[in-house]
Amino acid sequence: MAWKVESIMSQRYEFCKLACEPGSNISALCQQFKITRRTGYKWLRRFQEEGTDGLCDRSHRPHHSPHCTDAAIEAQVVALRLDYPYWGPRKLHRLLRDRVTQDQLPSIATIARILKRKGLIETPPPKPEWPAVGRFEHPHPNDLWQMDLKALIRLPDHRKIYPAGLLDDHSRYLLGLWMLPDFSANGVINCWIKASRQHGFPKRTLTDHGAQFRMEDDTTSAFRVYSWACGVQHTQGRIAHPQTQGKIERFWRTLKIEVLSRHGYSDRTSWQSRFDEWRYQYNHIRPHQELGDESPISRYEHSDRSFVQPDRCARLGKPDSIYRRVSSRGQISLGGQRIVIGRGLAGWTVEIRPLGTGYWHVYFRNHFVREIHLTKPIRDQRTNS
Repeated sequence: MAWKVESIMSQRYEFCKLACEPGSNISALCQQFKITRRTGYKWLRRFQEEGTDGLCDRSHRPHHSPHCTDAAIEAQVVALRLDYPYWGPRKLHRLLRDRVTQDQLPSIATIARILKRKGLIETPPPKPEWPAVGRFEHPHPNDLWQMDLKALIRLPDHRKIYPAGLLDDHSRYLLGLWMLPDFSANGVINCWIKASRQHGFPKRTLTDHGAQFRMEDDTTSAFRVYSWACGVQHTQGRIAHPQTQGKIERFWRTLKIEVLSRHGYSDRTSWQSRFDEWRYQYNHIRPHQELGDESPISRYEHSDRSFVQPDRCARLGKPDSIYRRVSSRGQISLGGQRIVIGRGLAGWTVEIRPLGTGYWHVYFRNHFVREIHLTKPIRDQRTNS
């Protein structure tokens, strides 16, 4: 025998039919259906006035809401959402703060309800249950710049281009966003130089272990050499640990949502123009949650170390050192021998310090490069090439 399944509507109808019969006992029926007498009389009254339609559930929304949001404010919320369809209630709330008076400003939850009611927001996915990775932030602007390249963008003619970004760690200020034609080290260095000319030198630059920031023979990269020549430290995050560059990695997600997934251009120039427009919005308009919903420009200041083009032939070191210019192949000539120093140092002058017994240390701007051993003595240690 199948189980008897009854809906709430059928139970209400059965109660009302029994209650309408002559001589029915309303109190006994309420006890039988396990409802209060007040509820029983309510459904009976609705059934008598409207029939079965009166047994349906009704909205609990009040007929009058004196504290509801003004229609003009709702219109502003909708307009902002349409202008910035990738921004949530928190960021829209920050923009409204500058446009309406404090007594008219709706709460973040109210903005979320407005967007949901208008069909302009989706339910966010549940947050991960595992604990968040520890965060860090340098205390001042230009203490640390984070630099990275993103995966390629393929143009309609099948050419590939690559976004490169440079972000200030303290303020999240986007120092530069470029569309490069390749992954070469020279392209990355030129981007870093452009940012330094405009904003001054940082104290340190953080990157990953991409091919632009290292050499195949594990020697010093061209990017690191140029940073050293400018008096800037170059740090690389732990391998296979993107959390070290967490701010620039999070930035790529924002770029994908707000630009890459919403636009498509046939040439690199058009992409660069779009990047330049969006960069202003990111730095000057877009609220950032980690900055107290302020924009990055509110916390960024230019560096007090102005850009100076480094001298490739400068000889900075001890008086008894030998100096050699590194060839395009990354080699120097010393004691009649050709010694590999690294292609990253090509075109720069390095310092060679004697240690005795044929051992020498190679330095570049007081940064140790490598140790070499010569089997033949050098007649004049101050001979310069």
